[in-house]
Amino acid sequence: MPTYDFACKGCRHVFEVFRSIKETGPAKCPKCSGKNTMQLFFNSPTVFSRNIDHPDSPLDDMPNADKMRKTADMAIHKAMKDMGMS
Repeated sequence: MPTYDFACKGCRHVFEVFRSIKETGPAKCPKCSGKNTMQLFFNSPTVFSRNIDHPDSPLDDMPNADKMRKTADMAIHKAMKDMGMS
């Protein structure tokens, strides 16, 4: 079952809840038993990678494969720089 993060609007307690994806609506606060809660959403880190030496890469058989590899590398490096990862 997935874990969800919630915050109680009443007592400002932040807590985790294990519940089904199908279950919706506010969760009961374990600290004050209030139901005036909201689900929190946190950004998760994203890692970009590309294994250019993979033997089954369909890119190898395509025309201009080197150019496409360079373009992909530049896009990955730009995205990592924009996120402060390089």
